[in-house]
Amino acid sequence: MSDTNKGGSAGEVGLRIKSLRRSAGLSQANLGNALGVTFQQVQKYESGRSKIAAEKLHQIAQALGVDISYFYETKQGAGPSDKTGETALTQVTSEGALFKDSFDRIKDPRARYLLAELARVFCEIEAGR
Repeated sequence: MSDTNKGGSAGEVGLRIKSLRRSAGLSQANLGNALGVTFQQVQKYESGRSKIAAEKLHQIAQALGVDISYFYETKQGAGPSDKTGETALTQVTSEGALFKDSFDRIKDPRARYLLAELARVFCEIEAGR
């Protein structure tokens, strides 16, 4: 397997996986089932004891609802919501700008992820899904 953690250690990527998995309310077994691996293998990914192939990291990102770039972010406090970019929030209203400024001050990646998921769910509700 290739080392997918350029610019960061396997442990840093593993911690991000673990944080997102917990935020999503998934067990290691749940995530393992989604990936076609055992919960023990998920433990190894999360602890940094196993390198993660690029294709597997892509599957993990999909299962956890983030862009694969989330695992490579070096910016302090970067979170899954960073994948959407700034344009949607800053173009339209002062409320959007206020929301973005407030969101950017949240440093806990789990809190950022949960808030982004809440916004996504509201959008789905409004779209009638």
